[in-house]
Amino acid sequence: MNIAFDTRAHFQTRRDASNPALTLAARRYQVDAGLIAAILADEAARWGLADQLQHHWAQLICALSRRPAERLIQLTETLLRRPLGTHSLGHAQMKPATLHELAHSGLIRLPAHPQDQIRLLLDPQTASSLVAARVRQTLETWQAGGVDLGHRPEILGTLYSLGLSGKSGVHPHPLPNRRGLKIAAAAQQYHTKLAHAEPTRAGRRTSPAEAE
Repeated sequence: MNIAFDTRAHFQTRRDASNPALTLAARRYQVDAGLIAAILADEAARWGLADQLQHHWAQLICALSRRPAERLIQLTETLLRRPLGTHSLGHAQMKPATLHELAHSGLIRLPAHPQDQIRLLLDPQTASSLVAARVRQTLETWQAGGVDLGHRPEILGTLYSLGLSGKSGVHPHPLPNRRGLKIAAAAQQYHTKLAHAEPTRAGRRTSPAEAE
């Protein structure tokens, strides 16, 4: 099945291929670097006006001292009738509630104060680690149910935005949605780019001009 993906996502995936934070996150959590890059690219491609406004709101909370920040959080939750934990923030588009789930699983160290949790989500340097931790948590959740998703990037890409086990729970025959298929295609592009880049780098290291 031929699945086209957003050109912005493709560009972001290619740019992330040289991101050392992504490589370190993949190694730490033992997940595919291409999948991390593809998920980040997918989230970047979906960034809209509402996300931008929410991002500025979160930046304002981080810029304030503790007491005003707490009051702004309370005011926002009252006006929107939504708790802070339900807002997706940062490059990983992750909710504070998800941070708590990751910390409960022992995959990340959770800052104690909500303001610091927002800072963690907004930090672009931590986005790769957060995505990798969530993918690792998803893998372990399904593995505990007897289902190995280690070679199913389209399912892991699908579940990133749906929750650890999706709407149907852990079962032997999960199916991807269109978003998951696009993420898997972008992950493959990541690896194709790396495969093409390696011979070029090797050639540069051994070229006569550079040896002189």
